[in-house]
Amino acid sequence: MRKTHGLHHVNIETCKLEETRQFYEDVVGLRVGPRPRLPVPGYWMYHGINPVLHLIEIAENDGVPPGRLNRIDHWASLAEGYDETVEFLQSKNYMYREANIGDDHLKRLFIKDPNGATIELAFIMDKASGKELKQKPENWYIGAKLYELDEAEKVKLEEFKAKTNQGAMEPVPAE
Repeated sequence: MRKTHGLHHVNIETCKLEETRQFYEDVVGLRVGPRPRLPVPGYWMYHGINPVLHLIEIAENDGVPPGRLNRIDHWASLAEGYDETVEFLQSKNYMYREANIGDDHLKRLFIKDPNGATIELAFIMDKASGKELKQKPENWYIGAKLYELDEAEKVKLEEFKAKTNQGAMEPVPAE
């Protein structure tokens, strides 16, 4: 049986190594940390103690056709400080777009990195006022589904939280 244990890291191959490192330091707050000796230049970028982004330097034209299909489209992170983030992105002239998707509590910024991949920063917002919330609403959770929950889903969520908090989580089989 195949099992997954969650997202470990994202790897980006880039001919713009320093520009890409700077972008992820500036926009996401990642920091360069220890990296094993590898035969190619690059960085491991850390969020706290976790190396969540691996950058690998490639030649400008590594034989890969422009617009290749097997590339990263986007990756996402919850974030805080919506207004400050927009102001910062504008000051750096980083390309971004704002989006409200679905009936959830999130306002998103989609930002292009130097390689054309997108990062999504999602901010918890009050639907009525449009202002950023510092406290999470009761009826949402972090995960694949960020929408209002019906009673059955709320029960499942509480069971999930209880297992997670007790450290009793079994890996989820891949389907």
